[in-house]
Amino acid sequence: MRKIFERMSAVALAALLMTVSLTACEKPVKLSAEAETKTTVVISEMPLVEPEPEPEPEPEPEPQVFNVKLCAVGDDLIHDNLINSGKQEDGTYNYDHFYEHVIDQLAQYDIRVINQETVLVNDPGSYSGYPRFGSPYEVGEAVIKAGFNVVTHATNHSYDKGVNGVLSSVAFWREHPDILMVGMYDNEEDFNTIPVKEFNGIKIAFLNYTYGLNGLALPDDKQYLVNTLYDDDKIVSDIQKARELADFVIVFPHWGTEYVYEATTYQRSEAKIFVDAGADLIIGAHPHVVEPLEILVAEDGREVPCYWSLGNFISSQSEVPRMLGAMAEVEIEMTEGDERAHLVSAEMEPIMTFISKDTKFITTYMLKDVTEEIASEHWLTKKGLTVEKIQALYDDITGAGEE
Repeated sequence: MRKIFERMSAVALAALLMTVSLTACEKPVKLSAEAETKTTVVISEMPLVEPEPEPEPEPEPEPQVFNVKLCAVGDDLIHDNLINSGKQEDGTYNYDHFYEHVIDQLAQYDIRVINQETVLVNDPGSYSGYPRFGSPYEVGEAVIKAGFNVVTHATNHSYDKGVNGVLSSVAFWREHPDILMVGMYDNEEDFNTIPVKEFNGIKIAFLNYTYGLNGLALPDDKQYLVNTLYDDDKIVSDIQKARELADFVIVFPHWGTEYVYEATTYQRSEAKIFVDAGADLIIGAHPHVVEPLEILVAEDGREVPCYWSLGNFISSQSEVPRMLGAMAEVEIEMTEGDERAHLVSAEMEPIMTFISKDTKFITTYMLKDVTEEIASEHWLTKKGLTVEKIQALYDDITGAGEE
């Protein structure tokens, strides 16, 4: 287009010069009216240029949602029969069979909690069952192989082997730093430190206390060995500190009355202290039978699920109801920018301990995986144990059959 204008300008200039020259030498020539009116310059049309559209503003990114799934089981109660079931022909011990049937279930969760009822000792001379328990280190190894990554250790049997039993247990778990063990300590500093661990972007505090120590007393200068429920002021302080450090706070109390299917007045009074102080979830153990899941309401209006008791995870107790345990199944969520995490769901599922008729093989199953054929080989068929009866007991305790 620019060249067209240049050529047209050159022609016009030449015409002008010629006109000037003729005017100077000759008489002016009068142009006809038609010529005057028809002398035109044609300019080609310029294409219209559309303006650049304004770029669309980028949408605000969706806030990230963090999610973690937790399961917890009850008492890992290692009686003499269980200790003996792991002894190999070469004199070593192996307890992988205890948990082999629940490994796939455990693998569905990010956090897998077990209540290690008994202390772990490395001296075969200290191995023992009821009433003063001491379990081989190999039990702990089997717990790890099964996939558990949080261990609660404050129980009424924590001091069964005295100071050495506590120190031995702490030493074992210290050799496995990927596992969070709570409830027992070998120094004051750890005792006063709130256990917090991050899973999938959510920081969770794990607090564990026991109602007592089987009538035994901790040394005055070693009160840090086991977390107890003796001092409510300390518990409230722990929970409040935990809320400052973590996005979600779980309390694991070892409490209640053995073989009772419902919460006692004591459990309820302690639970109120926990929820009003800021606990987000309570998962209890000790009674050796299942107690129901209940939603408690804190003073500030928060709803807090409370598993009063998950019963036994594995044991060789001799009554049918003690073969029934439960697995707590919880989903926790937190949205980026929120101050705290919250519960999405809280459920429970039945578990059953299997003891062979000769009592030499002991393991645990999810109840849904126990066939009538498996149940028919149980030691307690002599007392009427069937899958149907175990399921009916669970439904009666938890109210599951009422849905």
